[in-house]
This record gives sequence, C-alpha cells and structure tokens, in this order.
Amino acid sequence: MKKLLMIFVCIFIFLVTNAQTKSQVKVFNDKKKSVITYAMHHPLHSWNAESKEVMSIILCDDQKKNISQVAVSAKVASFDSQNANRDSHMIEVTEALKYPNITFKSTAIKQQGDQLSVKGTLNFHGVDQEISFNAIKKIVKDEIEITGNLEVTMTQFNIEPPSLIGIDTDDDIKIAFDIFY
Repeated sequence: MKKLLMIFVCIFIFLVTNAQTKSQVKVFNDKKKSVITYAMHHPLHSWNAESKEVMSIILCDDQKKNISQVAVSAKVASFDSQNANRDSHMIEVTEALKYPNITFKSTAIKQQGDQLSVKGTLNFHGVDQEISFNAIKKIVKDEIEITGNLEVTMTQFNIEPPSLIGIDTDDDIKIAFDIFY
C-alpha cells in the first residue's frame, strides 16, 4: 500500500512540475503598431489598402519563445486604399455589412528558429477556407513581431471580383501582415 501511495505521489509531483514548465500565456497585439494590408490589380491600375484596426492574440510559453496558437480579426470596412469610392465598392462587393469581419484561427504552428509554418482557418465573406502560410517571428526586448504574407482568391470565398468600366480585377488578393505583441 505504501509503495502504491508513493507511486501516486511521484506521479502527482511529476504532473504538477511538468505543467508548470509548460505554462502558457496569452499575449494581445499592440494595436498602435500592428497592420494588415491587401494588394489587388486591375488592368488599368494596382492598389494597396491597409487596416490598423487589427485584433490578435497568441498563446505562447511564458518566455514567449514558442507560439502554439494565434487568432486574428480585422473589420472589412477598416481597410483604407486612399480612395473612398474604391473602399465603398469593396465594402459592397464583399458584403461587409452582412459579413463585417475577416478572421483567422490557427490549427497548427510549427516553429524552427524564427520561421513559422502556420495552418488554420480563414473566414472571409462567411466562408471558411483552410490555408497555410509562412511567417517570421522576431523578438526584440519584450516585444514579438510576426511578419508574413499569403495569397487568396476572391472566388474561393464566393466573391465576384469587382469591375471598373466592365473589366474585372484580378481574382488574387495579396495579403501582408506585420503584427506586434
């Protein structure tokens, strides 16, 4: 009986100690510095739009070295291309009043040094798509900066590309992000 009790005590101590070394912390992004941009092309011109209204959270170890999860959200209407007519048209085309947010939630993150391979679900226009992309993580003092880019198409999210003078834009949307935690 004493041996059995000692085994249970040892297992309990191991589990408690192991849980403490693997503690996770939630870190929210710095909203003043974080930005997401998108780039699109029409045969007559190309443009970029950016949103500084990014909300994000990461789950990482208490030393902020290993990231295990990330979630990001931005309002469609928050993207500014420096052309109010174009921005209004994009809000209309993407039905931003019905689907106001673009969200991403990771399902897997592999980290090797400062390189991240991220997989997850991107929700845009009410449609979930599994995507993957690479990112770079930099740590300066107590701040984490994650940068990267990815490319999606409007039609994979059931959005018809907008048109100008009867000519559609390219289907591709190039997305870049620079998020600070």
